[in-house]
Order: sequence, then C-alpha cells, then structure tokens
Amino acid sequence: MESPTPFSPTSNSPESHSVLEELRDFRSKIPRDLLAKYEKPTTGRAVLQIARDWMLALLGHQLYIWRPNVWTIVAAMLLMAWSQRGISNLAHDSLHRNLFIRKSLNDWVADLFLAPPLMNTATLQRMSHTAHHHYLGTKDDPDHGVDSDTSLKHYRTGRFDHKTIASLFIYDLCDPVLFTQNAIGSLPDAPLQLAAWWTAATVIAGFLEPHPYKMLSIPFGWRFTMLFHLARCTVSYAVYVLREIIDHSGLPSSSVIEFTRTSPCCNAIQKILQPHDDNYHLLHHLLPRVPMGHLHELHEWLVANVEEYERANRHTTYFSGENALFAQELHRSNDVASKT
Repeated sequence: MESPTPFSPTSNSPESHSVLEELRDFRSKIPRDLLAKYEKPTTGRAVLQIARDWMLALLGHQLYIWRPNVWTIVAAMLLMAWSQRGISNLAHDSLHRNLFIRKSLNDWVADLFLAPPLMNTATLQRMSHTAHHHYLGTKDDPDHGVDSDTSLKHYRTGRFDHKTIASLFIYDLCDPVLFTQNAIGSLPDAPLQLAAWWTAATVIAGFLEPHPYKMLSIPFGWRFTMLFHLARCTVSYAVYVLREIIDHSGLPSSSVIEFTRTSPCCNAIQKILQPHDDNYHLLHHLLPRVPMGHLHELHEWLVANVEEYERANRHTTYFSGENALFAQELHRSNDVASKT
C-alpha cells in the first residue's frame, strides 16, 4: 500500500486557480434580486457598530483611569482588544466599500476611525487585502502564500505537519517576524499620517484623564495610548493569529470554497472572537460585496438552497460534536484530502 503524499497546500491545484471565474460561477447560482438586496451597504448599522466599538475602548480606558490596579489593567486590555476586533472587521468592510454607498465616504471613515487605530491606512490596507482575495492560496497571497514574507510562519517556512489548530496556533504565535510586522503595521509606509492621527488621538484622550501637572496647557492622554497598544500587541495579536488560522489554514488551496471555512455562529465565543459576523469567511470570499451585516441571513439561504455551499467547510460548534472547529485535523495528506 502506498504511503500518503505529504500535505502541500497547492499540490492539488494549478499554480494559480481562477478566483474571479469561481466567483462568477457562484454568483450565477443566486437570484439577482437576492444579490441586490444583500449587497446594499449597511450605513446606519455601520455607524452604530463604529460607535459601539469605540465605546468599548473608552470604557476600558476609564475603568483603569478611575481604579488603577492590576485587575483593571487586565480588564481594560480585554475590553480594548474586543473593541479592536470590531474595529478591524469594520475597517475590512470599508475596504470593500460595504459600509456606505459613496466610495469616498468609506475611505474617509476608514482613515478617521478604523484603519489608523490598528496602524494602517485605507489605501495601503486595501492594496494588500485585494491581493489576498485575487490570489487566495497562491504564492502571491500576502496572508496565506507559501514563501510570502508577510504570511503566517508555517507558510513562510513550509511547515505543514501541525495537525491541530492549537499546535499550529502556538507555532505561528511565537514568531518574532509576524509579531514585528503586526506591531509596526504600516508606519514605515505612512509615518506622517499615522503619527498625526495618534498625536491627535492622544490629545483628545487627554481630556478624559486627570492631569496633576497644571503647567501643561495641552492634555496628554498617554494612558489611553499605552493601554490601546498594549492590548493591540498582546491580546489582539493572539486573536489575529488564531482568526487567520481558522479562516484558511490546514486546507488545500485548490479553490476558494475548499480553502476557506465558515466558523460557528451566534454564541459568546463568536461575538468576541469574530464580531460583526466575521465568522462567515467563506461567504465573504465568495461574495465580497455583501456587507458583514447581511452575511448571516444570506448564509442561511445558501445552506438551504445551494448544495455546493451547504457541503463546504462549515463548522457549527467550536469544541463538541462531529464537526467541531477546534477538533478537526489539519494538513491532511493529499490523497485523503482529495477523497473528502
């Protein structure tokens, strides 16, 4: 009996599959009136979500300001990390111009409220994210491309022997290269814009902090900036790595539908780990013009009406059950993967 072929993310597929062709084919299976309904920007909901996420960050800040101790530092970091996950997802939706009808308004809101907090700009982030969509799973994918300098560690090093999400998470998390890239963000490419934004944010936050030094005419909210970046480079970084893994890692990249997962929905873990329905990642890649706020309803319709989607990588629980997300085997040998 032949031994299984070692896993390779691209050995079941050509060097570059046609992502756009696959998306056109999938769109053809959905009625046009349904697409028109769900591809409308969320607008009002987006404004409320932006406000909600920033309120979480300010709540964490104020919790520490008025009761400064170890416990409130931890609580503040957790609240800010949750806020940052939501902000990141809304920034992502703005890159697809799914928040507002006017394209320029998406960019303006992103550069004012969403991208700079996470050390990015709308323009730079859109360039990278567009490449991720167009070249998904190929060597030109900046997030999951083999040998790509900006990919997760196991893609850069060609290590496809981790069989569980937990072991792969630890391997990718303990990566100084990825950590440094995440911490610095786009600062080298947009130093003036990001420095100006964070200077303004720190001054504004200063009005929410007590100032014992009366000689300072301009308030300086250093505690907010410190806590925000501390959360961003610890808790948020860990969640970022985990989310990237559960979105795509450990799967063959022969097509969008095989290389992407749908994570569990509608429980506390999902609300914290993937807020604003970011768990429907497969649907997002198949229909990127659908705002996150519409993904849940459209997902339910697709499961009931499109067999290809219903049979795809869809997980309904995190830990228990036959198809639990964190219990699945990763990097299955190619002869086994091709039979499933």
